[in-house]
Amino acid sequence: MKRLKRHFEPSALHAAEIAKGLRRRCRKPLRDEVGAALVEVAVSSSLILGLFIAGIQFGYALYAYQFVNGTARELTRYAIVHGSQCSGGMPNCGFTTSSTLQTFARATYTYPGFDMTKLSVTAAWFAPSSYATPNPSWSACTATGCNVPGNLVKVTVQYPFMLSIPFWQATTLNVTSSSSMVISQ
Repeated sequence: MKRLKRHFEPSALHAAEIAKGLRRRCRKPLRDEVGAALVEVAVSSSLILGLFIAGIQFGYALYAYQFVNGTARELTRYAIVHGSQCSGGMPNCGFTTSSTLQTFARATYTYPGFDMTKLSVTAAWFAPSSYATPNPSWSACTATGCNVPGNLVKVTVQYPFMLSIPFWQATTLNVTSSSSMVISQ
């Protein structure tokens, strides 16, 4: 029995050999790169795909801005031509409120991918307060007959655009554009 005890007693040399073997075994998985490429491809491809989708979403946001900007310009042109003194058999003369311009825009303009019921149109009329040649100053017109020739109309169009990018919180961008022109008829 005494001999068995001596054989199983840990010695300093024996403990060093055990520690050395454990270190070798622990290092082996770190050196083994099986499957590392798969993890790298998964991480990098998800990031690249996310950036690709973000680029598409930003392009779509620019498309939304183009839509809002073009609609504001078109409605301003429509408002200056259809003032209180339009003639020549033009239909719908005297568009004087924001709601009539909004109804006209929702019924007339169609852009793929946009919900026209979310389109918001506001119009404001301004009368000249001074007639300085290069830059006249304008004051808000609060009277009822503001859509007369010589007055300024400013149309503001707003559309809520949902920006959805992977790995980022979904955000609503309120895309807004304004256009102003002097009423001609």
